[in-house]
Amino acid sequence: MLNRTYTLKSERQAPGFKAAKDHVTVLFCDNAVGHLIKPGLFYRASNPRAVKGKNKNLLPMFWQSNKKAWVMAALFLDWFQKCFILEVKQYLEEKGLDFKVLLIVDYAPGHPVALRFAHNEVEVVFLPLNTTSILQPLDQGVICCFKAT
Repeated sequence: MLNRTYTLKSERQAPGFKAAKDHVTVLFCDNAVGHLIKPGLFYRASNPRAVKGKNKNLLPMFWQSNKKAWVMAALFLDWFQKCFILEVKQYLEEKGLDFKVLLIVDYAPGHPVALRFAHNEVEVVFLPLNTTSILQPLDQGVICCFKAT
C-alpha cells in the first residue's frame, strides 16, 4: 500500500486543503487449480471519466459502484448472480464438468448469510471468524501478488 500522497504544491497551499482519499475494493475468486474468474470492482462512481463512453461489460472486471466503494450484501449478491454463476458455468462447460460448486467465503460484513440459498447447485461455506488471513488461499498468494504490482 502507498504510504504517501502526492499533491501539487499549489493544491496544498489552498485554504481548507484536504488530500483526496479515493477508495476501490477488488473482489477476487478462483478455483482450486488457480483459475481466476473475472474480479469484482467496487468504486464510488458508476461512470468515472476513465471509462466514460466505454462498455463496462467488456472490461476485465465486473464493475459496481456505491458511495463508499464498499462491498454491500446487495452488491455481493448481484456479483454472485451476474458474474460468479455465469463465469463458473462457462468454465465448467469448457472442461466438460457438471455444475457442482463449493464457494468458500469469509465472514466479511458484505458477504450475506443468505448467499447459502442463492443458487441450488452452489454450496456456500463460511470460514470461521478471524481465520481469513490464515486459511484463505487468496490472502496467501493472489491478493499479495496483486498488491505488489
